Amino acid sequence: MIGWLQKTAARILLASIAMGTMAMAANVPSPSKNGFLYDEDRLLSAQEVEFLSALATEVYLKTDVKIAAVLMDNSHTPTTYAYAKEVANKWRLEGNETKGILVYVSMKERSKHVIVSEGFKTNYPNIDFKKIEQEALMPDFRVERYGRGIVNFIWQISKEITAANGQTISVNPETLLAEESFPWQNYIFIIIVFGALVAAFFYAHPRKKNLSATPQVGFNGNFSGYENFNGGFKSR
Repeated sequence: MIGWLQKTAARILLASIAMGTMAMAANVPSPSKNGFLYDEDRLLSAQEVEFLSALATEVYLKTDVKIAAVLMDNSHTPTTYAYAKEVANKWRLEGNETKGILVYVSMKERSKHVIVSEGFKTNYPNIDFKKIEQEALMPDFRVERYGRGIVNFIWQISKEITAANGQTISVNPETLLAEESFPWQNYIFIIIVFGALVAAFFYAHPRKKNLSATPQVGFNGNFSGYENFNGGFKSR
C-alpha cells in the first residue's frame, strides 16, 4: 500500500512539473523577424533598436556569436531564471555548439538574467559578464534608464567579443546622441497645446465685472511635491 502511494505521488509530481513546463513554453515569446529583440514594454527607443539591430548583425557576421535581448513586462512564472533559460532554448541560443547570449529583463518582477551558452563559454572564457554588468548596465538601471543600460551592456560585450577575434566594430554609437536632443517640432507642439489649454480656461471661466468698491487683491498659495523612487533589480 505504501509503495502504491509513493508511486502515485511521484506520478502526480511529474505530471505537475510537465504541465508547468508546457505552460511556461506556451508563454515564451517567439523570436522576432530580426531574431534578436523582443521589447514588450517599449523600453528601447527607435534609435536604440536600430543601433542594436546593426550591432547584433555585425557581431554575428564577424564572430558567429548570437546576441539577443528579451525585455518582458511580467513572465508570470514562479522562477524568472527558469523562464529565461526556456527563452534561450526557444531562441536557439543554448547548446555546446552554439555561441549565444541572452539578456533577459522582467520589469514587474524586478529581475534580470544573462544566459550564456556553453559554446560561448568555451570560446570566450575570459569575458567577465558580472564586471561588465556592474560597470555598463547597473548605473543606468539605478536611475531607471533601462533602454540605455541595455544598449551600453550589449555594446561593451560586443567590443570584447570582436576584440578577442582581432576585429573591430564599424557600427558607431555616436548615432545614439541624436536621441538626447529635443526636436524643434516638439517645442511647436508644446506651444500649441499650452495655447489651447489657456484658451479653454478663459472660455470656461469668463472674466466677470467687479462690482465691489474695494478691489480684492493678493494671492496666497503653497505648492510642494516630492516623490522618492527606490527600487532594485535582482539577479540570479
